[in-house]
Amino acid sequence: MTNTITKPTMMLPKQIAEEFDIPIYRVRKWVKEGKIVYVACGRKALINREKFIAFLYGELETESKTKTYDM
Repeated sequence: MTNTITKPTMMLPKQIAEEFDIPIYRVRKWVKEGKIVYVACGRKALINREKFIAFLYGELETESKTKTYDM
């Protein structure tokens, strides 16, 4: 039995907007409202792509909890 761990695909809001053809201001608004899963790294928000897709399909309805890491 092998346990494989997959790394989450983290993307910037601009990358999410371009890939899914969504206005950048809408993605930023969802980040500010805590509607999508992201990690704040300094001033940047890194969005989990897989959880963003779940959010788009209505499968993810909980408020995201963020952690801030300063480097």
